[in-house]
This record gives sequence, structure tokens and C-alpha cells, in this order.
Amino acid sequence: MKMEPEVLFFLGKGGTGKSTCAALCALDLAGAGLKVCLSSLDDAHNLCDIFQTSFSHAPKTVLPSLEVIQVDKDREIASYLEGVTRKVKRNFTYLTAFNLSNYFDVLKLSPGMEAHALAASFSDLKKKYMGWDYLIIDMPPTALSLSFFNLPTLSLLWVDQLEKLRLDINKKKEIISKIKLAGKEIAQDKVLARIMEIKSDHLKLKSFFEHRAICYVVHNADALSLAETRRIADQLATLGIKLAGLFCNHRTPGKGDPNTTDPGLPCRTLINLPYAAYPLVGIDTLTRFTRQAGLDLSGTLRKSITRQSFQCPGRS
Repeated sequence: MKMEPEVLFFLGKGGTGKSTCAALCALDLAGAGLKVCLSSLDDAHNLCDIFQTSFSHAPKTVLPSLEVIQVDKDREIASYLEGVTRKVKRNFTYLTAFNLSNYFDVLKLSPGMEAHALAASFSDLKKKYMGWDYLIIDMPPTALSLSFFNLPTLSLLWVDQLEKLRLDINKKKEIISKIKLAGKEIAQDKVLARIMEIKSDHLKLKSFFEHRAICYVVHNADALSLAETRRIADQLATLGIKLAGLFCNHRTPGKGDPNTTDPGLPCRTLINLPYAAYPLVGIDTLTRFTRQAGLDLSGTLRKSITRQSFQCPGRS
């Protein structure tokens, strides 16, 4: 049976270097012989600049055990809505008399659609890379990242109310939603069945975020990025999501102020990336930087995951 990959999320204030940190970790893990997919959910396309090549939704192999994907948010929204349309047409045939395309044209502009599309994309990535060792996600700006993690919790509030409403409608109208056939109960209420399907999907995603999500926040040795790092940690904590570790990416020479280098947040892993006097672009340059800095990112990450009890059963 194939195992799900360990999923590492890299978050942080824009410009702190989370794409660079994600790339460095992906290269080090792949260099250790592990199968890694590095995927960006950020529209900035920073990975294209870092690796000096173009990426798209189609995986590109940059090393024998490393693939890189740039998620196209607009494409994912279109794909998500297309899937919703198919399910509506399949389950609610009486709605085909309506011009559904006009409604979905409006729906794609609704608040939260980006988070829904990225969540659908993330679920697809997990399935696609089943059996791989690591799936590393370079997250979008903080607001969208937190909406992404908050999506299942917020959606379940709505779905629970929709479920109660549908049950109440069935009760008041005395609709028989189930019949017995050959000793089996067959659900007849397609609306309620779809609500329960959506509820199940969000419960699974919520459980994954709480028990399997491995979140690292990248900050610089300055008060501004540190303040946003603390906000991210606080928001994740309210959702029951543990912070696995912090990366302090030094943008200026020197060790920085200890008060901003180590923010004292509740996580055991703090990784300091020293100042680089040259642009960190290209695989050779990134690999050289890791070696010269004496960083064992793959070892540190694996120890961090084990300590936080995120390790999948059966993984070594």
C-alpha cells in the first residue's frame, strides 16, 4: 500500500524568502535520495526565477528525484467550477433547463473561491504524489494562506447548517428519503447526499491540517516580518495546527538581533540561514550555498518532523 507523502508548507510575509527556503529544502531532500515534489501556490512565480526555468501545472523534472510544479490559480478555479458543474448536472437533472453557465460565471468571482480552488489543487497533488517521500508547498501571501487553512473549519459551519435545514425540510414535507430494496437502504435525497459528501471532504481536510500538516514560517531578523510570523503562528494555533519550525533568513550581514532572530514561539526547530552575498538562483548556486553554510536541511527537517509526531506510520 502506497503511503501519503509528508507535506511541508512554507509560509511567511511576502519577501522574506519562503520560496528560496522551500527550494533549498527540496534540493537537499532530493540530494539525500528522497523523492520530492516542490509545488508553488503563489502567483508570484518565484520558483521560476530561483531555478531559472519556466514551470507550469505540468510537472517538470529538475533532478532525478525532484519535480517542480507552478499551480495556475485561474486554471484551478476554472477546473474546480467545471467539476462542480458536472456534479450539479449529474445529480440535479431538473436544473438543466436553467442556463447554469451564467451562474458559474458569477460564482468564480465569489469570496473564498481562490481558497476552494487551491484546496482542490492540493488534494489532487496529494493523490498524484502518493508513494513519494515529500510534497513541499510554497504558499501564497499570508491572507490567502490562512484562508486556505481556515477553509474546512469555516465550510463545516455552513455545511452543518445546510444539513440541519435539509433534514428539517424533509421532515416538514414528509419526504421519504430512503426506501428499502433487497434488504438495503438506498438514499433518495440527492441534495442531502451531496451535502454529506461535501461534509466528509472538509472533515478529512480539517483532520489532515490538524494532524499531518507540517508548517514552517520564514521570517527575517527584523521586527516587521517577526510580527507577521507571530500572527501566522497564532492563527494556525486557533485552527489546531502545530507549527513545526521557523526559518530565520538573514538578509543583511551579521547574526542580527537575538530578539528578532529567535521569536520564542512554541516550536522546537529554528533554522538560521546565513546572509548570502550573491543571488541564490540556479541549482548549482543553491547547492553550493547549503554546503558552504554547513546546513543539513534534510536531516534537520526529518528530525523536526519526528519530534513533532508528524511521522507517518511505516516511515523511517
